[in-house]
Amino acid sequence: MKSIMIIAILAYAQVATGQARAPKGADREVIAACIIAEGGGHGRAGMEAIWEVIHARASQRETTCIEEVLRRKQFSCLNGVTPTALWWKHRSHREYAWVHDNLLKWVPITSRTGTNPYNRATHYHAAKIAPYWAKGHRPCATLGGHKFYRNIK
Repeated sequence: MKSIMIIAILAYAQVATGQARAPKGADREVIAACIIAEGGGHGRAGMEAIWEVIHARASQRETTCIEEVLRRKQFSCLNGVTPTALWWKHRSHREYAWVHDNLLKWVPITSRTGTNPYNRATHYHAAKIAPYWAKGHRPCATLGGHKFYRNIK
């Protein structure tokens, strides 16, 4: 009974704070494919961090996670690729079922890139090549070949 109360309180807190909700249906499939494409080669910690970035952007902008994934030029895996083609390419990845069925089941609760959904990383890039927007900013975390940043305007 105690665990049910805790889950209910956490669910209410999520809705009350305006956090983005966990994706469902076809949205979940595309987001899972994006996470695999962006962080699939960097282990589960790297994929969890990519999910946190997607969720943090949606929470801060008060949009949905799929809107953030599909936002123009935000995730290089979707530059010139349809969401369906991305899913088709990555649906057989060895971690796809874990990302789709477990990782995306809940909003990120533990954070690898910050302390809460409003202070988590919202940007990242491959560790070797710094884009223009990263100049003058210090990364808050480095995971799986990516550098993560928060509060980039």
